[in-house]
Amino acid sequence: MEWVSSLCLLALGASGMVPPMAKQVRLTLAKANVRRAEAGEKPITMNSLAVQAGVAATTITRLARTDDKAAAALSLDLASKILTVLDCGIEDLLEVVETP
Repeated sequence: MEWVSSLCLLALGASGMVPPMAKQVRLTLAKANVRRAEAGEKPITMNSLAVQAGVAATTITRLARTDDKAAAALSLDLASKILTVLDCGIEDLLEVVETP
C-alpha cells in the first residue's frame, strides 16, 4: 500500500469505515507557490509541474482531486520528483481535506 493511501486510512480510522465527514489527502501548490513568491520566483502551474517532473498532466491533476483514486496515484517516486521540482518539503505539498 502506498504511503498516501495509508494516510487516508489513518484519517478514516482503524475500522476502515468511512465516517460521515471523511478526510482525504490531496496535492496543493499553494504553499509551494508562496515559497516560490518569497524567493522571487514565478508561481508554478500543475501543467508546468507535470512537464518538469516528467509525468502526464493528468497524473498531477488526479492528485489534486478529492476522490478515492487521488490518494492511490502518489507513489514515493512521484512524490520525490515533485518535491525536487518544487524544492520544498512534503508538508508544503499535501493538504488534508474533509469530504462529505
